[in-house]
Amino acid sequence: MPIKYLRSVLLSVIILLIFAWTQSTTLDHYNLQLTGVIILLYFASKLFLRRINHSFFFATIVLVSIVLLLIFSSGGVSSPLFFILEFLLFAIALLLSPNQAATASLLIVSIFLYQNFNNLTSTIIIDLISLILVTPLAMFFSKSYLKYLSSQGKITFLKEAIKDEETNSLLWISTTAKPSLAGVLNSLTDIIIYLNTKSLTTAFPKQFLDKLKTIQKDLISLYASTSTLEKSIEESSDKIEL
Repeated sequence: MPIKYLRSVLLSVIILLIFAWTQSTTLDHYNLQLTGVIILLYFASKLFLRRINHSFFFATIVLVSIVLLLIFSSGGVSSPLFFILEFLLFAIALLLSPNQAATASLLIVSIFLYQNFNNLTSTIIIDLISLILVTPLAMFFSKSYLKYLSSQGKITFLKEAIKDEETNSLLWISTTAKPSLAGVLNSLTDIIIYLNTKSLTTAFPKQFLDKLKTIQKDLISLYASTSTLEKSIEESSDKIEL
């Protein structure tokens, strides 16, 4: 069974067990003790299950159990704490999944309908309808938030890729491009100086020497532009980090 379906089943079982506990005239007197045990289990899970992926799911189950225990034992749909269920659905949608929030909402509404089937008032109907209407809103909010987190992750990955590319570019400029250009420029300068000696000036056409000097100027400009490019990449990298 896929893990998402297994979690939905476990969530449903917990909701039914909490409801059954509060409906028992014998067990109902131990609600406070049950709450203490659940809280103790929560801290135990934080201590022993902190390196296990399912510890987060267990913490959410603890939250659901405590909230439902308080509401079921204080009047159910007529409880003054009923409004907390709406926030609980948002919590389930965000912490677990939107589908599990829908499962919890359907089950809780069904329990309240079963509990008050012969005593449905307009207030109860309105409260249950509000709970039903909040469910798709919680699911939509959760999906939007997950998409936002996903896009943020992609943006972060893209920034890291750009940063790596900039680092590689800076390394290439400083270790390959500039030294190579400097070597070629120095060699060409030495050749021009050598050809400008009195004994060799007449051996080569003036146009040839002028062409070499033009190439020398271009290489000087190209070497200067590598420093400008290096500075531009560093500035862009600083802006991305900000």
